[in-house]
Amino acid sequence: MALLAACVGAVAACSGAGPVYHPPSYHDWPYFGRDRNATRYAPETQINAGTVKRLGIAWSTGLGPGQYLVEGFPLEVGGTLYLTTSTDEVQAYNAATGHLKWQYTPVVDFSASQGVGGYGVTVNRGVAVSDGKVYEVTFDDHLLAISAATGEELWSSAVTNPSSGAYETMAPTVYDGLVFVGVSGGDAGVRGFVAAYNAQTGRQVWRFYTVPAPGTGWVPKDGGGGAVYMPPTVDTRTGLVYVGTGNPSPTIVGVNRPGPDLYSDSILALRARTGKLVWYHQEVAHDLWDYDAESPVMIVDTRIHGRTVSAVAEAGKSGYFFLMNARTGKDLFPRLAFVKEHHTPPTTKGTLECPGPVGGSQYSPLAFDPQTNAAYVSGINLCFVLTVNTKVKQGEKSFGGLRSIPAKEKPSGTFSAVNLGTGRFLWRRTMPTPMIGGATATAGNLVMTGDQHGTFYIMNARTGRTLWTANLGLAFGSAPIVYSVGRTEYIAVALGGSATTLGSRLGPIGARLVVFKLGGKPVAR
Repeated sequence: MALLAACVGAVAACSGAGPVYHPPSYHDWPYFGRDRNATRYAPETQINAGTVKRLGIAWSTGLGPGQYLVEGFPLEVGGTLYLTTSTDEVQAYNAATGHLKWQYTPVVDFSASQGVGGYGVTVNRGVAVSDGKVYEVTFDDHLLAISAATGEELWSSAVTNPSSGAYETMAPTVYDGLVFVGVSGGDAGVRGFVAAYNAQTGRQVWRFYTVPAPGTGWVPKDGGGGAVYMPPTVDTRTGLVYVGTGNPSPTIVGVNRPGPDLYSDSILALRARTGKLVWYHQEVAHDLWDYDAESPVMIVDTRIHGRTVSAVAEAGKSGYFFLMNARTGKDLFPRLAFVKEHHTPPTTKGTLECPGPVGGSQYSPLAFDPQTNAAYVSGINLCFVLTVNTKVKQGEKSFGGLRSIPAKEKPSGTFSAVNLGTGRFLWRRTMPTPMIGGATATAGNLVMTGDQHGTFYIMNARTGRTLWTANLGLAFGSAPIVYSVGRTEYIAVALGGSATTLGSRLGPIGARLVVFKLGGKPVAR
């Protein structure tokens, strides 16, 4: 894969001298979920309930001509903020000033796959940063290592063959010298997997297929599924890596795939060093509704009945929140519905399904606040009519039917706090639009999220009361991050909408990065 590195505003990036790479600090946001447990909880307190009204814009920037839709989740390490665009560019900014240090533009073939949801849409959800390297997976299935200091490509490794319809949207995960990557395309019959690669060379170490090969086991000849399109989460105490998987294929027609269809719609616990399966938890058996279990798995220690339990949490497209024992995968509480629900098998006449195939909760990451012992869940209320179609047209083969939004359906959302000591809601809010980007919490007793109208909400983490809002003009497709440079706390928000926004016409799309601090420039409210 060829290299095209744009050294914008930084001569050192072209000369190879480059700035010194700084390792993560306590006030960085170095991982997708900030910490290894993917809690999206920042220890900063400078911005809090008492000071949030003084929040303003520190800096902002567009992501480049021709860019729209932003499902990219930024990272910040050592004063540099890293962000990907929907067409796989990697941008590195001075996290305090917004100065563009470098931009890396890989040569990518976008023609081999139908893209996200079959819409022909491309997105990229972010990078991983470790030991002076930035890791990215491109839409055409290449894992890249890039110099964190200069943006120079160090190596490229093929993950799979894009001619199969497989493509990549996920941010990778790096742990103990390994880079973990999955694959998208399950709706098109691609066989899902998660694989580990040597972080220094790009050589594959192991691969775990989430479903049998086409024509074997429960999978029909033209079937597949079990995609892995969000970052795995590694428990550094046990060496387990937790992976969420997508729906089986064909999606809504299950007559030719008997049984529960393992390991689709499941949380898998694998040995990080070997890929050996330790346990699985299937959220939806024999899925007929496209109910992926794909929002990133979160690891928490919570008090239940007076004892501390290591748990993993996940909010699925089924509309249910799950809390499981991290060692065994057993449910700690009954599943909890956080959106309206109505589940019946699809028919040839059409059946109303709530939530529809957009989900319950999309790829949206949870957040956890240890002060409230609550997980914060983004929900989507958007019903669909699912119709089994035995005479499918080209492009509908793997889905096995038709899906449409009822004419009078008015999309809305929920934003909820679930008490992990009781398995019940601490509080719950109805939101004016589907909530897609996810949540972030801080030690300042704040929880943050955004909607499809472009409204940025900062709420009291204990009560759910809105403390501050601003309309940023573009739909949210990712969640904020929080970091500090020097003595200043920043909140960074990548805006522009998601493939779901586009496919369901939910809100304004574009591509912009906005960074806030106390005393910044006023923002329209």
